[in-house]
Amino acid sequence: MTERHRLSGGKVNHGSRGYVHTQVTTKDMKSYLLSVIAIFSAAIPGTFLAWWGTSSLGLSGIPQALATVFLGMVMSVAFFAGMIALGRALKFIK
Repeated sequence: MTERHRLSGGKVNHGSRGYVHTQVTTKDMKSYLLSVIAIFSAAIPGTFLAWWGTSSLGLSGIPQALATVFLGMVMSVAFFAGMIALGRALKFIK
């Protein structure tokens, strides 16, 4: 540990480079892990439902791919927001 790092209480400001090194706690890692799990848990059903919906409309090829991407993003965001709201309501996350 450098003298500058020790004197700053564990945080080192690198001037104009715009970032600060800090210690990552287990609580932070739990939050990151839950966020990654929530993202994947929202993306998989959102994409599947979008693909299923565009297939049932009779789309195929590039139009289906474009519609699936758009609808998949919209549905995944809706699932993610719902899971975050549920996690906060159940006090799993802040």
